[in-house]
Amino acid sequence: QLADMAREAGVDESKIPALKVLLLKAAEEAAREAGLETKSGILADTTYGQKALNAITGKGWWIGRPIELPGSRPLRLEHGNIGSQLIDWPAEHVVKCLVFYHPHDSAEMRKEQDELVLDVWKGCNKSGHELLLEVILPESNHDRDEAHYLTILSHFYQLGIQPDWWKLPPLSAESWQAIGGLIEQQDPHCRGILLLGLDAPEEKLKAGFAAAAQAPWVKGFAVGRTIFGQPSRQWLQGELDDTALVEKVKGNYLRLIGYWRAARG
Repeated sequence: QLADMAREAGVDESKIPALKVLLLKAAEEAAREAGLETKSGILADTTYGQKALNAITGKGWWIGRPIELPGSRPLRLEHGNIGSQLIDWPAEHVVKCLVFYHPHDSAEMRKEQDELVLDVWKGCNKSGHELLLEVILPESNHDRDEAHYLTILSHFYQLGIQPDWWKLPPLSAESWQAIGGLIEQQDPHCRGILLLGLDAPEEKLKAGFAAAAQAPWVKGFAVGRTIFGQPSRQWLQGELDDTALVEKVKGNYLRLIGYWRAARG
């Protein structure tokens, strides 16, 4: 998404690594102010985020690294075979894999995606890295019934895939209860679920936090664009300097932390 913003602003993508370092600075300052230094994390790729990854590794933060080719459906890995990638990864880095999946996809599509996700799962088992599996219903299918998420998670468990983390969109309290029951049955050692944002407005996320408030498996949120999307666009367009960018992003992050804490009581 940041590459798209850079193109829209008419600036070179070479500005993105510096932007990611500033976003990390904002996140670190917000976490420090909120007393969450040991309970915060980032998702950052190596294409634009290597400097940010280098800066935060070893500081006790949760660090996720995406491996999927952005927007790919069927799923493709950005840098090739998973095994060859993980050889050089620090052990603390979590493999993040996003798959756009629908139970009513064609048998060919489901088979192709199942095989690659299974390969990623096996690769993580061999290397010892944790796996975060992010599941999103594709925009191309108008049937976006949230009940499909329970079906998809059940399907992956039936394949023998037990990711350490799930990343899912905000759902109803009823869906969280059903998904929680599934996890307890299939993988009680699961680390938990992170809420994804899909660039949702803050009020929608606030409602999503409230719906997940009684779901013990939901451990936190990873809603990057809601926090830094608009400020990043303004920075790339030259409307914000570095200091103003950091302050805006920090403020957005702290506000969402406040929503989360309020929902959790």
